Amino acid sequence: MEQEYLDEGLRRLARDPEFRPADWNDREIRDFRRLIQCVRAAHVETDLRNMRSLRIEPDHSGDPTRARATLSSGRVIDLTFKISDDDGAVVFGVLAVEMEPQR
Repeated sequence: MEQEYLDEGLRRLARDPEFRPADWNDREIRDFRRLIQCVRAAHVETDLRNMRSLRIEPDHSGDPTRARATLSSGRVIDLTFKISDDDGAVVFGVLAVEMEPQR
């Protein structure tokens, strides 16, 4: 599947191995890059939705093309699936920070 980014920081994080956002820890970066690798390898949307380790859930809006991927820290990545007859794409949106308190 193709990838599109509505957020420049997410685009850089996906494509530039040296880029490290100041408010992201190493595990979040690994989790996000693993999500990107799985999107690249997926042929259809259900390939991603069925991978339990990615923690992809339907979006609260009820829109079937929208979903959310929760990283191990609780940080949420908004996903929109664009499906056409020829191919599909995942649009990575601006992330919402829903961090759990550090212990």
